[in-house]
Amino acid sequence: MMTLTTLGVLAQAAGQVGSGRIQGGWGYVWACYGSTIAVLVLYSLSLWLRRPQAPHDAKE
Repeated sequence: MMTLTTLGVLAQAAGQVGSGRIQGGWGYVWACYGSTIAVLVLYSLSLWLRRPQAPHDAKE
């Protein structure tokens, strides 16, 4: 039975191990920012549409 260490050594010897850094990835980051902003805008809009209305004939 192979252990994880043995598999790691074999993968490194085969040249399948990267440098440990993610290359690129900014598209994912901007997609997350965009979806977060969209959710916050839609939630704010839903709160604004459901806000309680003051009676029109209220005297102050």
